[in-house]
Amino acid sequence: MEQAEIINIIKQSIPTADVRAEGADCSFTVVVISETFAMLGPVKRQQNILGLFSQLLTSGVLHALTVKAYTPLEWEAQQTPLTQLSL
Repeated sequence: MEQAEIINIIKQSIPTADVRAEGADCSFTVVVISETFAMLGPVKRQQNILGLFSQLLTSGVLHALTVKAYTPLEWEAQQTPLTQLSL
């Protein structure tokens, strides 16, 4: 599989999501950022995304998919702010 295929599958289900994928062949990690996760816990978020790939995982086309799902606010909080250094 290609990263673009993984992204497209997720975007079909959550069109407004910001989706990033890394990996190759049959093992990927995805970061999905969407407001649709606001009322869901971490496990439910992962289940929702993994459910999109159940047939591919069952068939062996995709062997591993790591899901990291955030709301936009959570994603912002994950980012490390740059610090200003005074010289």
